[in-house]
Amino acid sequence: MDDLVPYEVSYSERVREELRALIARAKNAGLVDEVLSALKGIEKRLRLYPQFGQPLWNLSVEPAQMWMGVVAPLVIQYVLDESRRQVMVVHPITPLRNSGL
Repeated sequence: MDDLVPYEVSYSERVREELRALIARAKNAGLVDEVLSALKGIEKRLRLYPQFGQPLWNLSVEPAQMWMGVVAPLVIQYVLDESRRQVMVVHPITPLRNSGL
């Protein structure tokens, strides 16, 4: 397990902006601890085991695939390129329905 090479994870600027807004909404809803915990869990999974979600479809740039994962109360869609060990988050992270966010 010591030889495990983490995946490189990158976030688009749009995703970063939306994350700031999501955290602000979470503060107003009294859910900031839950959201921050979920974000930490997402980051850890994306770096170590991004296959935690479900593949949605293959992209034209093979072998990249679009994936979706859930760490309550958040949903994330991301591009996984196994051959380069890269994860790209290009869609804003969104709350689950009825999560209070």
